[in-house]
Amino acid sequence: MQDDIGNTYILGHTDTEKVRLVEQDRHFNRAMGGLLTEQSESALSSIRRVLDVASGPGGWALELAQQYPDIQVVGMDIDEGMIQYANTMARASGLDNALFRVMDATKPLDFPDGSFDLVNARFLVGFLTREQWPTVTKELLRVCRSGGILRMTESEWGGTSSASYEQSLNFTILSQQRVGQGFSVDGRHVGITPYLRHFLLQAGCLNVQEVAYALDFSAGTPMQKPVCDDLWVAQKLLQPFHVGMGVATQEEVDHLYEQIPTEMLSDDFYGTLYMLTTWGNKS
Repeated sequence: MQDDIGNTYILGHTDTEKVRLVEQDRHFNRAMGGLLTEQSESALSSIRRVLDVASGPGGWALELAQQYPDIQVVGMDIDEGMIQYANTMARASGLDNALFRVMDATKPLDFPDGSFDLVNARFLVGFLTREQWPTVTKELLRVCRSGGILRMTESEWGGTSSASYEQSLNFTILSQQRVGQGFSVDGRHVGITPYLRHFLLQAGCLNVQEVAYALDFSAGTPMQKPVCDDLWVAQKLLQPFHVGMGVATQEEVDHLYEQIPTEMLSDDFYGTLYMLTTWGNKS
């Protein structure tokens, strides 16, 4: 997750967002069946150093460090508060193999060429502009070793039966368009997932592959309440972005915020969140 200092992280930096991201990591990791489920055993056996880009409060990186004590995990994020929290959690958990550093993913990284066996970048669409994607992808590949893996995961946020949530999502996408983020051509979809393969190939990756995941949080599923709570909090945090970009009034966003939980926690709610992981090797 990135800051709005020189970049625009659309959800802002608050303690509420920190908690939301910690919970969100758990939901997504469960939906994806683990942390690196798409990687073969031979690929995993060659991974000793991992970089987690825009790591936020460190959920993914801390879990990886715990599951794989022989892997050295480095997380980076522009938000100093998130980095302090992640380092505190690493120490509290006795994870000597996890370290977090303050760093801006949109600038040249403070790592030598070939520093990592795997570079993991998830959900960068929340702060990267369309023009930054090719440059950032190329820089992430630079810090991969030869034969190393660059792994990117993004999601498409729509796909529910809640009219209020879908309207709020539309405000987000329209706001992103105004700051040069996202790849929507219709104002209804984020549009990032079809581009991941292109960016990896453009940067010079070989053996590019993809795998898709679905997180069903419809009524009656175990994920209904936790995911709905996550999305509801996110819409509150996005209100200043929507109003500031002039796509909605405060009255409009307040009304939607009141309606969303009623619709999403109802017995006839349907919702599915789709994620795509794309990865390739450095030559």
